[in-house]
Amino acid sequence: MDALRRLSRLSDSHLAALARAQLAGMRAALDVALEALPDDAGAAECRAALTEVAALLAPDGTPPEGESGTLPTTSEVDGPVAAGAVTTGVMAAGSAADGSAADESTPPMGTPVPVARKPVAPMPPEPVPVPPEPMPTQPTPRPSPDADPALAALAAELTRSQECATFLGPLAVPEGDDTAALWRWFQLTLLRLPSTYATRWRARAADLAVAARTAPEERWDEWRALDGVEVVLPPLPRAGVTGVRLGAAGPLADWAVTAAGGVHSVLPASADRSPLALCVVLSGWVAELAALDRQLHHCLESVAHRGVIPLCDAELRAPYRHELAQRLGRLARQTPGSAEELRAALAVDEALCSVLHLPPAAPGSWWARVAEASQRMVLELRRRVRDNGGDVAVQVLAPTYREARRRTGGNDIPLDAGGRKGQVLAGLRLWASVEGRELPGRVVYRA
Repeated sequence: MDALRRLSRLSDSHLAALARAQLAGMRAALDVALEALPDDAGAAECRAALTEVAALLAPDGTPPEGESGTLPTTSEVDGPVAAGAVTTGVMAAGSAADGSAADESTPPMGTPVPVARKPVAPMPPEPVPVPPEPMPTQPTPRPSPDADPALAALAAELTRSQECATFLGPLAVPEGDDTAALWRWFQLTLLRLPSTYATRWRARAADLAVAARTAPEERWDEWRALDGVEVVLPPLPRAGVTGVRLGAAGPLADWAVTAAGGVHSVLPASADRSPLALCVVLSGWVAELAALDRQLHHCLESVAHRGVIPLCDAELRAPYRHELAQRLGRLARQTPGSAEELRAALAVDEALCSVLHLPPAAPGSWWARVAEASQRMVLELRRRVRDNGGDVAVQVLAPTYREARRRTGGNDIPLDAGGRKGQVLAGLRLWASVEGRELPGRVVYRA
């Protein structure tokens, strides 16, 4: 364990970041399984192992106060789930299916989306989480001559970096972008990287901004936060780029408030926040970023049916936002703590988690945290409904498609980029059973 402890402490190592990500995934998966199987013969050893992993991940080498066994989870399931079951990118069930599970001989359904083709390593024999496989880089187009040379060089360096190859696949600097557009593209791309890497690249970009800044003051678009203050997209005053910041004073999206029947302008504390209030906030974030990020797509089954649809065009965004608004409205009309509220919340979660990049954003990224917040809302609501006597169950799907497709409806999305062959890249819809009605899950996987 000493070597692993030293490796996990390194702050400037790609291998160290991968080790920390794998430890965090193992910690979450073991904790979920331990909660589901508290009387298992290995429960005591599992608690001891969780303590050791927590110590490895803690900055000072000791687990947080009070963390002697069971650790806080990022998600919860009914029954044991393989490690890495909480997937990334964008992730509830909106329509019923016959509930039949695919058998091992059933071939994957759907037509692969051609993103980038390359040889892939064979699937591991056991369903364990694996780091994404590095993808080959492509020649980088030249940005506009009007773009700041230092920023253009930094953007090109990002596309050639190991973390970009590992987590984002082949990536090219947009051709013809001026300084403002290139800055926005750079910052939006960082939202797809694990936070360790995103913070490092953002600091380098901030040095460029400070070095060249003149008289203009920073301008911000304020969005409502769930907790605290967070910079989503830094501004670049000299190029006239407005930043995006989350805060308690930020407004909610008007269209989402209207769809939800008029959510109060002041959100309650996180402990008392309703599923509807959280969904209104997350819906505003996702819809606003869909209008800014040219690389975003959606694969909401009731709108896209099969495959993915780019969100860069306003005419293509409109049907998605309309469907999301409809689902918010249905959630607002349900009795709190009821099985009907859970079914409606699952549908909103599906709409939020069906917005993704190709390949989907990496675990630990800003986008992954959005999906995690949405999933956690559903799982916490499931617990309340069960406490009220409801016959409900929710599961996060397994990290390998061979196992996950047992719980999906078959209309899954295969991609030719990201991860390894057979790996689930993003959960689009959680599997659920509500009052005896099965709602199959849905995933994006590496074909």
